[in-house]
Amino acid sequence: QDLAAALAELERMVGLEPVKQQIRALSAQMRMSRLREARGLPAAAPKRHFVFSGPSGTGKTTVARLLGRLFHALGLLESDRLVEAQRPDLVGEYLGQTAVKTGELIDSALGGVLFVDEAYALAGSGYTKGDAYGDEALQVLLKRAEDDRDRLVIVLAGYPEGMDRLLVANPGLTSRFTTRVEFPSYDAGDLARIADHLAAACGDVWDEDSGAELRSITAHVCEEGWIDELGNARFMRTLYEKACAYRDLRLIGLPGEPDREELTTLRLPDLLQAYGETAGGRF
Repeated sequence: QDLAAALAELERMVGLEPVKQQIRALSAQMRMSRLREARGLPAAAPKRHFVFSGPSGTGKTTVARLLGRLFHALGLLESDRLVEAQRPDLVGEYLGQTAVKTGELIDSALGGVLFVDEAYALAGSGYTKGDAYGDEALQVLLKRAEDDRDRLVIVLAGYPEGMDRLLVANPGLTSRFTTRVEFPSYDAGDLARIADHLAAACGDVWDEDSGAELRSITAHVCEEGWIDELGNARFMRTLYEKACAYRDLRLIGLPGEPDREELTTLRLPDLLQAYGETAGGRF
């Protein structure tokens, strides 16, 4: 039941078909592996460590959380807990402290998923021969990925070019993190559907004019190549939330009390003001 619920939530995510296909295949492999074990057949150990590569706002953290639920539902993890971290959570103020700090972070994630966002930041260039602090954290991650492979799932995430740089600089990672999941940017249609879903989840609707303008905006930011910089789904959430704020500001200035329709309808002026504030001067 938990497995079916996690997979159903995956399917409800807008777009991301290549990602969904990989997670479906992974789930099927894990389920068949357990069935083989139950029948006394040899079974390959499930892949437990992943590289998630894609622009900001494309669902990497959400999918990592669902991955934890899948592993937990199949009895491969003690819990579905996700521990999120970035470079400052792993790197100490001096050499030696980093190993301790990284080890303690990993300890806190045992039994669940450790999600390291912007993992490429661990391959900086603070020293002539590289980043000694980041390298120390990576060496601990690599060792614990092997030593605790039955109790831990690790996801290293970041934008594609940064993750390429990280993997090239640290060949040991490719032998431990053998599965790479590529998260594509959202297209204009997906972005509009995300905005529709965000509104519907809160009982709101875009009226005809704002709905048409919304689709014009999503097409424009994609055509101009701005969407990754703006943050994909994160941009749509910010746009929706600001449109709601401008709607409320508009309604408070009207005489009398707004009715239910007015309280839940987002109109063209609300969206245009929100876009003007959110787009950072891009028109």
